[in-house]
Amino acid sequence: EKFKPQFGGYCAYGMAEGHKAPTQPDAWTIVNGKLYLNYNKDVQKTWLLKKDTFILTAEKNWQALKDKE
Repeated sequence: EKFKPQFGGYCAYGMAEGHKAPTQPDAWTIVNGKLYLNYNKDVQKTWLLKKDTFILTAEKNWQALKDKE
């Protein structure tokens, strides 16, 4: 439970951009004790540049998107 992926396991960067995107198991980061997944390693590099800002935006987007297909 402690390392349950954020955003239902969808890509953290994609969620910050306002959509659900799949992830690859080797593209992950732990920030403040939480597990964030990314679409792939290239996307992860972009996400890491401003991860704190992306996390805040993704958390807001997640509230609107979590129950949508």
